Amino acid sequence: MPFEKGHSKATGRPKGSGNKLDKEARQVFLETLEGQAEHIAEAFEQIRKDNPRAYLEIFAKYAQYFVPKKTENTDKVDLTVNDFNIKDVLSFDKPKP
Repeated sequence: MPFEKGHSKATGRPKGSGNKLDKEARQVFLETLEGQAEHIAEAFEQIRKDNPRAYLEIFAKYAQYFVPKKTENTDKVDLTVNDFNIKDVLSFDKPKP
């Protein structure tokens, strides 16, 4: 059925929301991953011993899923510093004789 003029947009699933299959597949993957944790650790250790450079590359790729990526701060701050005399800001009491 084509869109007819005068009809409002039908509501559907909100943008960015996943469907049931995505959630179920993610859950199965996480359960499988949990069961493989010991083997993954052993594989990482073997790679670290055999080829430290490859270990670091793999670890960096793996870590990106658990450590948030840095983003550039786009906040703009206008700051001006006027000339001032430090004696106007700080007062030093002379010791009493």
